Amino acid sequence: MSRKLDEKTESEIPTDKLGHYDVLIDNDTTRITFHRIEPGENSGWHRHEHDYVGYHFQSSEVEIDRTDGKDGTMRSQEGVATFYDVGDGFEHNVTVKGDSALVALEIEYKKP
Repeated sequence: MSRKLDEKTESEIPTDKLGHYDVLIDNDTTRITFHRIEPGENSGWHRHEHDYVGYHFQSSEVEIDRTDGKDGTMRSQEGVATFYDVGDGFEHNVTVKGDSALVALEIEYKKP
């Protein structure tokens, strides 16, 4: 999961409202993280510094809060992989708003 922003997360999100994630692989070229965030839970603030692919195992609705003000909502779709070009990077927190958990793999490419 990209780079966690622990201080910001701890000051804004109660620990019982944080979703679960496991880093499955983390080496010089790739990081793969499994996420399960239940309705009402948050990802926690983090910074994306590398382009990545998100693959969703079920559909869910999320609210995205970004430090650059580009907030919004997104509906992930089951079985769909999406490539994200992060440019110079960005910081955000994701909150699951619908009735279904966000269950996804995030595959980060550390080298161009």
